[in-house]
Amino acid sequence: MGLLSKLFIKKSPPSPREQELERQFIPIIMKDIETQEQAQLIFQKLLKEVKADIASGSDLPSNMGDYLLKTEKNNTRINGMIEKRRLFGVSDEQIRQWWNKDELERGLIKKFSEFQRIAIYSMLKNQGMSSKEAGTKVKMCFPTYGEKDLSRHLPYEIKEKVDHYIYGLLSNPQTAVAARQQIQAAGSVNDFIVEKIEQGII
Repeated sequence: MGLLSKLFIKKSPPSPREQELERQFIPIIMKDIETQEQAQLIFQKLLKEVKADIASGSDLPSNMGDYLLKTEKNNTRINGMIEKRRLFGVSDEQIRQWWNKDELERGLIKKFSEFQRIAIYSMLKNQGMSSKEAGTKVKMCFPTYGEKDLSRHLPYEIKEKVDHYIYGLLSNPQTAVAARQQIQAAGSVNDFIVEKIEQGII
């Protein structure tokens, strides 16, 4: 394809689903970003990365959560995957809600979570912290989530519940100081959350 042909290729318009997700995510991104224009640029960057990941990966069935729960008893691998999540108190409904989201939405949630952590890490480095200091500080500020390695991360299925719990503690002047002290004592937000799960609080 010649240079002129490339210049006149039109970008395909966003799908209705992509437009819907943009309306959903822009207000979330704007909690950390000053302008809507910046938030839209970040959304488009994350969306592009997610679409590339989907294109290079394997296709998953729609309503994946229903499929996982239906085949759990007859599939050893799926049973092991779900049992690991149940150690964190993940319910069938949370499995269904997370995995029934389409790949675009799940991917955007994961990418934005990663974006937040990297942004704070970079800011701390720019303020003069060492890589180790910045990494430790980020662990005290944000929980980490994963789908495979649950020895180091919390399952995404409880992300909404955990984020709501953490925000409730840290945004309340009556609980914020004690919560930060407990997180410090636990060693990270993740370890603090695991303690609360084991205590039956979450």
